[in-house]
Formats: sequence, C-alpha cells, structure tokens
Amino acid sequence: MKNSLKITALLFIIASYSTMVFSQSKNKKNSISGYVKDINGTIIKDVVFFVDEVKTKTKVNSFGAYKLKINAETKKIKAFSFSRGVIEIDYEGQKKIDFIYNNYNPNKNRKVVKARDNDTFEYKDIFEMIRAKVPGVRVQSDNTILVRGTTSFRGSTSPLFIVNGSPVSSIDNISPQFVDKISVLKGPETAIYGVRGSNGVILITLKKKI
Repeated sequence: MKNSLKITALLFIIASYSTMVFSQSKNKKNSISGYVKDINGTIIKDVVFFVDEVKTKTKVNSFGAYKLKINAETKKIKAFSFSRGVIEIDYEGQKKIDFIYNNYNPNKNRKVVKARDNDTFEYKDIFEMIRAKVPGVRVQSDNTILVRGTTSFRGSTSPLFIVNGSPVSSIDNISPQFVDKISVLKGPETAIYGVRGSNGVILITLKKKI
C-alpha cells in the first residue's frame, strides 16, 4: 500500500513538472529585430507585421528598423506593405530578420473603375453597376459577389466591403449615382485585412458632393 502511494505521488510530481515546463516553454517570448527596406536601401514605412496571421502593432521607425516580441512556437512572420506587397518568412529561432523588397509595386496592376456622371444613372442598383463595370468579379442572381481567384474560408464566399475607408456589412443601400470609384483587391494586397479579406476586398469611394 505504501509503495503504491509512493508511486502515485511520484507520478503526480512528474506530471506537474512536465506541465510546468511545457507552460513555461509555451509562454516564452523571443525578440526579433531588423530593417524593412527595398533593394536600393529605401526605407519602407507603410508596413504591418503579422505573426502566424495575427496582426501586431509593431511599426517601422524613421531608420527603417523594427522590433517584435513573439512566442517561441511562432511559425511564420509576415511583413505587409500596401505599396510593395507581402514578404513572408519561416521563423526558425532567428534573432534578426531583414525584410528586403524589390521594386515591384502591386498598385500599378490594380484596376480602378472610375464612375462617370453620365452613366451612373443607367444602373438600377450597385450590384448591376459592379456586374457591368468591375472586372475580376462575378455578381450572381441573388446579388452575391464573388471575387475571382480567391479562396473561401469558414464557409463564407463574400468579399470584405470597404466604403470610404471603413468596413461595412452590406452595400445594398448604396446608389450608383453616389459612387466615385470602385477597385478590387485580392491575394497579397488583402493581407492587411487578415482573414476578413481572404475572399477579396472591394473598395468603394463615394462622391463628396452630388
């Protein structure tokens, strides 16, 4: 009986110690620093950092440097620049990571549809306008919008709608006559929006004056 109690106590101590070690390992933080520049040495400041797809508050300073604190179990670190695109790095315990961009600018390839006053009244609603004027999307009969070349997450296929810089749940009430321009984002350009932008992002800018 005594031996049984000793064995049970020993097993409890071992289990408790293992749990403590695992917990400490899981909560361990590593520090990473580096620079964000292009191949010519120009500082890229419009960068948002993602750690395993989670957006951080880390910013690039005036010297192009950044500092991150991450969990030891981190797998991916991503730098997203609205002007230059995305660089993704596999994290393997590095203490210094420099993100170096080439001179590619994704915004040069983005198609922006500019509305004209004489044709916005031709459409009965915003969906008909998008169907007729915006390339790279498909508007179905129930007004569901699909951005071509995107992957559906969590069963949803609807893109994220950004109107005048703010996300909205619906664009049903937007009249075509109020629309100034529409553009579509997909792929790396949507990284700043996280999972919400995985089905694409439709940017709508409304006219300031009608």
